[in-house]
Amino acid sequence: MKITVAIPIYNAARHLSVTLDSLLNQTMPLSEFEVICVNDRSTDHSKEVVNDYQKRMSNLILIDRDVNSGGPMIPRNDAIAAARGEYIVFLDNDDFLGEEALERFYQAAKENNSDVIYGKYVGVNGRNVPQSMFKKGNRLKADVIADNLVFSLAPHKMFKVSFIKENEFEFHPKAVVGEDQLFVMQCYIKAKVITILADYDYYYVVSRGNENLSLKYFPAEQFFFSFNRIMEYLAKSSVNEGYKKALKIAFLNRFFHASRLKGHLLSNLLTKPQKEDWLNETNRFIHNHIEDELIPQLATRFQYLILIAKYNDIDKLIAVHRKIEKVTANEITRVKDGFIYANVKQLSKEVSFNEELVVNHKNTSEIFVNELLLNQSELIVKGQFTQSLLINQPLLYELVFVHRQSGIEKYHTNSVPNSEGIFEFTVRYLELLFDETLEGPWDLFVQASVAGYTKRRRIGASRAMHINKELNVLNIQSFGFKYSIKSYFTTPHNNISLDIKKI
Repeated sequence: MKITVAIPIYNAARHLSVTLDSLLNQTMPLSEFEVICVNDRSTDHSKEVVNDYQKRMSNLILIDRDVNSGGPMIPRNDAIAAARGEYIVFLDNDDFLGEEALERFYQAAKENNSDVIYGKYVGVNGRNVPQSMFKKGNRLKADVIADNLVFSLAPHKMFKVSFIKENEFEFHPKAVVGEDQLFVMQCYIKAKVITILADYDYYYVVSRGNENLSLKYFPAEQFFFSFNRIMEYLAKSSVNEGYKKALKIAFLNRFFHASRLKGHLLSNLLTKPQKEDWLNETNRFIHNHIEDELIPQLATRFQYLILIAKYNDIDKLIAVHRKIEKVTANEITRVKDGFIYANVKQLSKEVSFNEELVVNHKNTSEIFVNELLLNQSELIVKGQFTQSLLINQPLLYELVFVHRQSGIEKYHTNSVPNSEGIFEFTVRYLELLFDETLEGPWDLFVQASVAGYTKRRRIGASRAMHINKELNVLNIQSFGFKYSIKSYFTTPHNNISLDIKKI
């Protein structure tokens, strides 16, 4: 048996037929895979739907649980225990697969000896699904950090069954929140080969709009259960310390970005006692898993939250957050080592503080091109680049050319920093025509820097009205070759790029 498809089922009668039809219509023969439906004591007609499909699908197996488990964890474990396939695919009872998905999965998994494999997700009914890990195309031996896999922790993947059983992985029955993240992160950490396929629409994730877990309240201790286990497993893993640290940073950034933690602490969703409970567990999580020296390496928008949470004072945390949300250039105290610092303070009967905190995430920018000229020997670009928190800082401006195909970057720097937000560049074409292989599009950016802090913006979409024509210069000579350079506006973003061709 090549593949086991595991489907936990609870009150899915309305849409289960779509899921099962996608399996009935697979290009892989029914004799080469099995479908295990685990009925978790449904109170509707889900069991009858499965029984009806069993008449048409000789590979369809029903496990009818005696007791409702309260979630998909134990039904998935039941399927793992019963699986006869080399690989197991976890499919939710309201999602469906592309018709070639199983055949493509299996072929790629066998060719690459994959422990974990998954393909491009497609959102249905407005469902948002992760896409960044598919932008590079097929990644036969993907890396968790380089390929951004921490943002794809849903279980809708295929796993080698022997890999799961040898490592005794399971969906933890006590993990009410994040049980899929715990399982998948353990697999990511241990896997020798992870394969990502972007060449086909493999898995369709359906939004039904009737069971939104994020609207349900869970005590903080339950919420943190899975995430504590993830951090503990990573800490004990055998991966080298450098990679372990980088993976820890990547996961923490994902955790603070995508989890409900920040919303629960800082919004009006919870009562004050509930917030205090959540902050207490947050404080414990930080104490156990986030060393002080790690904080500056996390995304800047989370650093203040971690630092202030250590005080375990919910009133102070909320007040600091409100101050940071309204921070202006007037509160900026310094820029150092890439960080913008602001003094946030309050003196009141309720709460008082005086803190210097990193506020990079509140720095917004605007860029405008006033002039774009191509004469016979030079490119001239003029414009304005302002940043909301750095209006008084002496910024060094650079025009950055990025070769679209190779990613090679070429910098042209203004020699004198200024605080007016004005840039002017005059670039000789010979600065770009230094390698005959670097033909094709070059994208243009302006980069402003001060004390290690850098902000880069693509240019052209916001520009003077007279900059509306493509410009073309011919017969530019360099290293014995002749070139043409044409400026054009990209689609759909309407930015400025240069197309360099050898003639």
